[in-house]
Amino acid sequence: MNLDFLDHVPEWDDERMSDAEGDEWKKNSPQRLAAKELYEKWREVHSLIMAFTDNLSNGGEEGADKHEDMTSRLIFENAMIIGPKLASATAVEMYILQMENAAIIRTNARQLMEQVGFAVLMGYAEESYKKVIQEAMDEFRLLFKKWVATFEKDDIEDEWGLFI
Repeated sequence: MNLDFLDHVPEWDDERMSDAEGDEWKKNSPQRLAAKELYEKWREVHSLIMAFTDNLSNGGEEGADKHEDMTSRLIFENAMIIGPKLASATAVEMYILQMENAAIIRTNARQLMEQVGFAVLMGYAEESYKKVIQEAMDEFRLLFKKWVATFEKDDIEDEWGLFI
């Protein structure tokens, strides 16, 4: 197995995680530090997920390759959305945009775990692999909650009425 692709989520970079120049003072804010910790945990989880999708067994039944490949792609797609959404939420100060990105992260993390569970249910992967990913995702979820708690509601109206 080629492991080079497992760690392709870039390391945290304060310059890339900002939407404006002169934000040096924000680098040590509680929100930024929580985002950095969450992002680093995501890099770890992402590597586990990439190894999981690379190792989905083919099950031996006719047509199984197609279904396993689809499951792997769905897991991969959900995983690939979380990092950019975390970066997007970190780069903005608007509460509704932070919450929107956080909601998308939560949805993709949940869907990802549902697909991992489905892969195990269908016999494409071992339960022990799911447990390792679940433990890492539980740690990610705790850091996520800590991060979201740092969001500060502002006076900008949510035109859609979701995050009021």
